[in-house]
Amino acid sequence: MPQIRPITDLRNTNEISELCHARREPVFITKNGYGDLVIMSMETYEALTAPPPAEPRQGELRFLTEQEPVWAGVLAEVLERNRIPFVKESSMGAGLAIKTGALLETIRFFVPCSRLEEAKDLADGLFAGEADAE
Repeated sequence: MPQIRPITDLRNTNEISELCHARREPVFITKNGYGDLVIMSMETYEALTAPPPAEPRQGELRFLTEQEPVWAGVLAEVLERNRIPFVKESSMGAGLAIKTGALLETIRFFVPCSRLEEAKDLADGLFAGEADAE
């Protein structure tokens, strides 16, 4: 369950720091009853923003792409149709995605190393028009 605290709790910096380190997840700060800030430990931040490993071993998963939820559903269907196994995860984590809403969320896709090139070709073909629009 995410921790939600009022902004007045920030007066006790030691308590908030200990909470962030102990829970290893963001702490949501409200102001006048509305979401205002998100605070987390450096370790949690680094874990959330860490890039995928550069040199995977045989059988390991490799980062394919990151897409908005609607496009993630389309990509998942294409990968399933082509029998390419994949793992998808939210870029925000469950607690943060629930608090901020789906508009800010993106989905990361990972595929086995042996199928990465094939999956890249499918994703590139699927999202070619999106790159042109930008």
